Amino acid sequence: MKKYFSFIIFFFLLISIFSQEKQLFTEETINQDIENLEGIIVRKIDSIRASKKRTPLIHHDSLKHSAKHHLIWVKKTGKVVHFQDVKASKTPIRRARSAGYKEKLIGENLAMTKYGKELKTEKGEIYINETLEDIANDLVNNIWRKSKGHYKNIIGKEFKDHAIAVTVDVNSHKVYVMQVLGGELKIKRK
Repeated sequence: MKKYFSFIIFFFLLISIFSQEKQLFTEETINQDIENLEGIIVRKIDSIRASKKRTPLIHHDSLKHSAKHHLIWVKKTGKVVHFQDVKASKTPIRRARSAGYKEKLIGENLAMTKYGKELKTEKGEIYINETLEDIANDLVNNIWRKSKGHYKNIIGKEFKDHAIAVTVDVNSHKVYVMQVLGGELKIKRK
């Protein structure tokens, strides 16, 4: 009988351990969660591009630096905009240049969503981003893909390079993501 009760206690302990959902962006996991989220976002973008018969974009370190730099400013100011009030970093092209990117064509996709909090769709339906996959889907498919300008950047033939950067405000549960895209500026002559 004692073994039977021990087994039952052990069984319920296992169930409680495996049924607990993984908390996102804890002190111990934040760096790995951000890296994993960036990877999921890249795969979703590659999938969209493949559906339009576009080649995958190539990661570029200078664009990553530019994206991270701008997200620091976005998180600090709370302004989810493409233009800063700091002259040296005012525009996407200035940020990319100062990070060392040489090509002339720059595009940016910027978005913010939340995790672990109720959000509403355009139709008023309530949802919660509970996993990294949920967050990536919200950012790429619910925000960027539904925006004409952001979507045009994602599928743009003219872009060959890009980088994704993510930053998180754990107090407000906000996730900010930036995609900086780059390519050669081709001037059409008549």
